[in-house]
Amino acid sequence: MLTSSPESGERTSDTTKRTFLKALIVFSGVLVLFPLERLSAYLLERKSGTTSYPRVKVASSSELATGQSLLFTYPNKDRSAVLIHLASGDFVAYDAVCTHLGCQIHFDKEPIKGWENRNDNLFCACHGAVFDPKNGDVLAGPPPRPMPKIKLEIDTNGDIYANGYESGLPLYGEE
Repeated sequence: MLTSSPESGERTSDTTKRTFLKALIVFSGVLVLFPLERLSAYLLERKSGTTSYPRVKVASSSELATGQSLLFTYPNKDRSAVLIHLASGDFVAYDAVCTHLGCQIHFDKEPIKGWENRNDNLFCACHGAVFDPKNGDVLAGPPPRPMPKIKLEIDTNGDIYANGYESGLPLYGEE
């Protein structure tokens, strides 16, 4: 007849506890190191400057009258941008997120106080920012830098395409 001694049961229990604790420590280490790996991959990708932007059709030049604007999304569906048909006949486009605190900017609608007679600018109603639509420069308010300007291409049919950025990177919220 086989009998188990209490000592062998305690040893088995200790071994099981040790195995469980080792597995728990290894699992905890993986949980701690995984975010660090993802963070380092993100930081290295940002430093390499390999960001590419899609070529996206925005509108047809015949769709937008002189002095008018059109909101669109670029470079992805979560980011607003604005296309402007300047009085000079040129088209320009900017990221439509204010460089101050990320509020939506608009063109030729509801000028902010003090700019009622100059509604042909880019305005941010959150903190009174005003931007020049010709070059994106800050004309008034707290923004630290000009608006990011989107590269535009107009083909022979008059279709307007956004194709990257000319200036103003990084985009607000992606610094």
